[in-house]
Amino acid sequence: MPSVENQQQLDIAAERAKCTFDPSQLTALFYGGEEKMQRFKAIEAMVDREPVFDRTDRYFLGRTERFKRALPMVKRYVELRNEHGLTPEEAAHFKVYIDDYIPVHLHESMFLPVLRSQASDEQLKVWGPHAENYHYIGCYAQTELGHGSALSRLETTATLDLITDQWVINSPTQSSAKFWIGTLGKMANHAVVQAKLIINGKDYGSHPFLVPLRSLKDHTPLPGVVIKDQGPKQGAISMDNGYARFNHVRIPRTNMLMRFSQVSADGVYSKPIHPKLAYGGMTAVRTTLINHSALSMARAVTIATRYSAVRRQGNVDLKTDLETQVLDYPAVQYRILPLLSHAFATIFSGYWMNDMYAQYNADITKGDTSLLKDVHVYSSGLKSYCTKLAADGIEEARRCLGGHGFSLFSGMIDFHRQFLATVTYEGENVLLTQQVSRYLLKLYKDVVRKPAMHLSAPSRYIVSLVDHGRFVQQRCAARSMAELYNPEIILKAFQHRAARLIIELAQAEKQGAQWSDLNLECMRLSKAHVQYIMIENFHNGLEKRYNTSSNPTSTQENLLEAVRSVYNLHVFYTLETELAEFLEDGYFSPEQASWCRQAVKDSLKAVRPNAVGFADCFGFTDKFLNSALGSYDGRAYERMAEMTEHEPLNQAGMTDERGVVWGYEEFLRPLIFGEVGAFKARKGESKL
Repeated sequence: MPSVENQQQLDIAAERAKCTFDPSQLTALFYGGEEKMQRFKAIEAMVDREPVFDRTDRYFLGRTERFKRALPMVKRYVELRNEHGLTPEEAAHFKVYIDDYIPVHLHESMFLPVLRSQASDEQLKVWGPHAENYHYIGCYAQTELGHGSALSRLETTATLDLITDQWVINSPTQSSAKFWIGTLGKMANHAVVQAKLIINGKDYGSHPFLVPLRSLKDHTPLPGVVIKDQGPKQGAISMDNGYARFNHVRIPRTNMLMRFSQVSADGVYSKPIHPKLAYGGMTAVRTTLINHSALSMARAVTIATRYSAVRRQGNVDLKTDLETQVLDYPAVQYRILPLLSHAFATIFSGYWMNDMYAQYNADITKGDTSLLKDVHVYSSGLKSYCTKLAADGIEEARRCLGGHGFSLFSGMIDFHRQFLATVTYEGENVLLTQQVSRYLLKLYKDVVRKPAMHLSAPSRYIVSLVDHGRFVQQRCAARSMAELYNPEIILKAFQHRAARLIIELAQAEKQGAQWSDLNLECMRLSKAHVQYIMIENFHNGLEKRYNTSSNPTSTQENLLEAVRSVYNLHVFYTLETELAEFLEDGYFSPEQASWCRQAVKDSLKAVRPNAVGFADCFGFTDKFLNSALGSYDGRAYERMAEMTEHEPLNQAGMTDERGVVWGYEEFLRPLIFGEVGAFKARKGESKL
């Protein structure tokens, strides 16, 4: 009988041998295409060759050490970016693969995109070269101590001084201090500051301004600018999130970003073509967070699947004397494999959102804002749903690792605690559901007034509500469990559920309910609408990419069947989770609900043989995962032991050549030899 360590390698090899498709056929999906995958893989190899990006001892470093370690990483990253002429997309993947929130991350993910999109062409000619080449190191300062994504409630002011032709940037209250601003604490010398624009006492709302923070000569804070690092936080340990207050700081009038709004020298304000353009920075980040959620789920499921395949616990096979692979227990499958399906569903919706956002950017340059509402609402809804789905899913996957999931060596904890912030920044998730629901409610009211009006594809089902009498009679058309697998039947079910929740929200509002009292209804409606979009995008993406041949080869058929099993799992797991909302108006019968539950079990069985193959298809390297439990070779226990060698407590300085810990003579020996006195119980109390 092989040792446990050898058995783990045998188990992972057996898992790959029974996979029905070639995992490499799917890897390009998660890189955005074959050509992009090749470029990104070259970047990953570039990072792996550089000693400065080594992550061997990362789990043993504190916050100050991580920040110090990140500074040479920043310098080397910019050198390589410049040397190889990396595109913004390639540079973004470089930083993703570093897998550390280095202090200039927000320079490229927030400062530069906002500058590019909201500064005028004339301003970009002046500022662009400095910002693109890191002469200006920038951050995006929107969030304050008192408010975050609600631009209308920000307190920082920018008051025009008509005499000097300058803006006076001021933080009038403690709560108006900028807070949580990445790159601000120690690195940035410029900020795009969101502040209330005031001319002659009139408030024109929040607008972006380019504000110098530190001297370009010696990096000292400029007069009137108070900047501090904000202190320790749950994740993003290497990032210098900062705090800043402005005491009547003066900047030129032309430092207002003027692509969409302008203010002339005599104080005349020209408003933008659409007020929501001010949210462009947040919308861009929300769009990227959808893809980030997919890859984070994929990372967690890779580790959990591989470890559960080589970890044996419980029931013993009398013939082999081997315990059961943990991944063979249905309860474990139910906790891990749906996360796999969610990763696929999310990546398809991420690409759908990327395409919409790209089209919006192309349109906005021509003055066309027709896509603005859809982009704003769907990026909000998907960001809200997908980041929560990932945050919850990663934690569930970590728990499936057993006790070892509590170790940083698992590779789960460091990236999970960094990911957790995504449910809050760029719009708190629950608050974003109100924006989605308000938009759907408005569309419903518009359709009732004008039934022939045009609706974009994701909301077209709202037309079914025009004939209310017919709508309430709708029932699921599946007459057998087999028919429940029909994509059209599934999509209609999710459309009906979302439409019914729109009606309920409209009725509650009509009956006089305050909008602030309808938070729960908004949460339910937004989730229902987004789940419908996710399933439709998954189905459309699957058919478009993998069902393209009228005469498929056996290899193509095997791949299509495997991905469809993941699609089915996503559909029926989501259905089962939300089953009450399909039952409560009679759209589903109790029998159809039981078919759904059985379909979940059947889908788990269908996915299980390919589970490790799907984990492999994501294409993560062992260096990126940095996980003893999720390595490609399955040597989980050996790698756990190997990683303890890097623990500073086990090294010289903390342990001598005899294996005795530092401080033994001064602190431990007196205890062991009874040199600290005997315990004396107080009167009336028992002895130890």
